[in-house]
Amino acid sequence: MHSLNPPRITMNHFFYPCPTSNRSMPRLLLAIWFYAVSASILHSNVIAQEVLVGSGVPYRYPHRLLWASYDPYFAVTSHVYAQAELIRAQGDAAVSFAYARNLNADAYSKELDNWIKELRVYWDRKTLAEQKKLELGQVRQIKRMRYLNDQKWQNSRFWDRLKNHPELSTSRIKNGSALNFMLARLSATSLPYRFDSSNSRFSDDALDQLSLDKSLLANVTLKQGPFKFSADHDVDETIHLWPYILRWDEFNDARQTFERMRGRVVNESTELGQASVASIQGLHQSLVALTNVFHRSKSVTGWVKQHRRYTQFHSADRFLQELDREIVQLEKSGDIRPLHGQSGYSPESDGGNLVSLLCFMNRNGVEFAPASPGGEFAYHNLFVLMRGLYLTVAEEDESLRPANLGELAK
Repeated sequence: MHSLNPPRITMNHFFYPCPTSNRSMPRLLLAIWFYAVSASILHSNVIAQEVLVGSGVPYRYPHRLLWASYDPYFAVTSHVYAQAELIRAQGDAAVSFAYARNLNADAYSKELDNWIKELRVYWDRKTLAEQKKLELGQVRQIKRMRYLNDQKWQNSRFWDRLKNHPELSTSRIKNGSALNFMLARLSATSLPYRFDSSNSRFSDDALDQLSLDKSLLANVTLKQGPFKFSADHDVDETIHLWPYILRWDEFNDARQTFERMRGRVVNESTELGQASVASIQGLHQSLVALTNVFHRSKSVTGWVKQHRRYTQFHSADRFLQELDREIVQLEKSGDIRPLHGQSGYSPESDGGNLVSLLCFMNRNGVEFAPASPGGEFAYHNLFVLMRGLYLTVAEEDESLRPANLGELAK
């Protein structure tokens, strides 16, 4: 059995030559040198490594000296220092993460504060805007009340002058403004939509006193917009004319097509009680065609710009829009009265007495035109009749009783 323990080396191995080797002298010299170096190292306190830590050294771990080829102590201490450096780095990372989380939390907190401020500013602005709207609405309402009240004051003063001092309003009577004022006041109080002698609030004796003869009607001029006519002449079917631009020759075909479709709708409604869908659609298509021809006309555009006739253009455009609204009304309710124009004027039926004449004028938007030379007496006679008629209902007219705005404010 061989022993597992290695042979023990003693000094004899170095001082006594080995019978199998003739190199005993070099081994002796190597041993002497080894002990000499070891003794010098022990006496000089020099080891195989140093920990170099300082302001001028950029690392914090053991640094092996160049003369040592291998040292187990260096390996162990390097491992320990590496673990310490890892623990320190982990601690620094934890501190950095905590600082980053703190910065993130501060930033989020500031974002929430800004969001709250933004919401507060938004709602403050909205509240201020609503408050300003309410204040503006109140101001507008006050202005409207003042305007209406001023109109009532004007109406009251004007009526007092017409009632008590008509001689001061001679010029207003001649140009028809006084008669139109009386017409507006009567239409708001006593005039029905259509006059019917059997259901009239006025007695037969009163209607006889308000009767109008042919000689008086011959000197009365009525108007609807730019169209004027004498009160003793018949006006058939409609009393309004096409605007000036729409009467140009280039619109003849489209205008005649519309008038033909319009007459077809009126005839069907009169004979059958209602117009067919095809007729209404044809009427609308003819109006669309006329409107397109009007808006695409280069001659109209050039004429309007050259002569600055913008009011003529806008009046024609509004006229077409009014026709379209009539068609819309026909589609909704089947009412053909707008398409009948103003249903004509007849002196026998509409001008027999003052009430029937005023009902016709109120229903169709007709006013008194200025008196023609020599016809002033007719206007004065009409004014006297209208003033006497209005005296019976003047107490019921709210437009003559202005309110005290100071009391309303309280």
